[in-house]
Amino acid sequence: MKREYQFDVAVAGAGTAGTAAAVGAALAGAKTVLIERSPYPGGEATHSGVAAFCGFYTCGGDPVKAVAGVGEMILKEMEELDPSSINYIVSATGNKNINFHPEYLKCAMDNVLEKAGVTCLLHTRVTGVKMQNGQMTALECTDDEGTFSIQAKTFVDATGDAALAHLAGAETIWGGEDGTVQAATLPFRLSGVDTSCDLSPAAVEKAVIKAKEEGIPNLSKEKGFILKREGSDQVAVLLPSVMPKSLDCREMTAMEQETRKQVLSYVKALKKYLPGMENSELSVIGPSIGFRETRRIKGRKVLTADDVLSRKKCEDGVARGGWKPEIHKSADKMATYIDVKEGSWFDIPLGALQCESVENLYGAGRIISADEAAFAAVRVMGTCFATGHGAGVAAAVQALQGEADIRKIREELVKQGALI
Repeated sequence: MKREYQFDVAVAGAGTAGTAAAVGAALAGAKTVLIERSPYPGGEATHSGVAAFCGFYTCGGDPVKAVAGVGEMILKEMEELDPSSINYIVSATGNKNINFHPEYLKCAMDNVLEKAGVTCLLHTRVTGVKMQNGQMTALECTDDEGTFSIQAKTFVDATGDAALAHLAGAETIWGGEDGTVQAATLPFRLSGVDTSCDLSPAAVEKAVIKAKEEGIPNLSKEKGFILKREGSDQVAVLLPSVMPKSLDCREMTAMEQETRKQVLSYVKALKKYLPGMENSELSVIGPSIGFRETRRIKGRKVLTADDVLSRKKCEDGVARGGWKPEIHKSADKMATYIDVKEGSWFDIPLGALQCESVENLYGAGRIISADEAAFAAVRVMGTCFATGHGAGVAAAVQALQGEADIRKIREELVKQGALI
């Protein structure tokens, strides 16, 4: 007999956006399920080892908090588990970020999801969707016991790749006008590092150039970030990079294998040429390549570069963005930035989270409806918490009351501590 489950809200993808969406929906009173193909939540933050949250605060000097709500719940849970698991730092680019321990993040998300009453289904893949009269009615899923279906009134696509929208046949967007997306990076962690030494991007560049001159192969980017936490000899290195062309298995395999080759070369280069790394040891690769950009939805509204750069406010905002456009369009160079006024933020409207052609499907995280430059500002994980929270609450309001009443959505978000 085929297994069938029924919920008010179904969320696919348990990264920062999906976790926030599921918690927000559940706290709004909706019976909520969160589906994730990995064995733990966190997405890029845990499965790719990207150990820094950008976007909780506005850019530059005098940073202002732009994200609270579920994101703040997760941070507080991490502090309760171990105060040293998160550090508030000023990055090499002069922005206030939060460096964290990915293993504690997994457990903190587990705890917050459990407290909110979310049903979590890990080790689960969505293989198809069912549609009727322009609405999504069910997800077809598989686990190691076979197939099953999840029926819901509303759905949140927080897969990072707009997988639900893609399976539904909705229009999705790949990259900008030139059809290319931002570089993908495979972070790795080194232990035994003397973090009192200079680990700046400039120091990294000097070491990598020397390694290239020596003939060490498979080194792409010369300059990049090394993330450290206070009191720890372990660092995360964000260097091995490739340019994604598609998400098919052949391309994915090639990218994973290529960046793992790069990791070993970077380890050799840094140990030999970067002071403080002499006694370091490779502890973790990835485990999965981290994407900045793949597919995103076409929404009822499109967040534009002008909206971001002018720090536009709107009455139908359901999240705040505080970051500036950060564009990684090369596998061998650091990002380019478009500057914004320090301490400023912009609103993200509900329509940017609503799929244009599927009435009950919301997008969250790095798949929301935005043009190329605006996307470069909203894809960071702090902002993903905010858009996920907004999408989850909106999905709950629509599921429980039959329509996405913006006034009720905003009231519920405020009740849950979100900044709007």
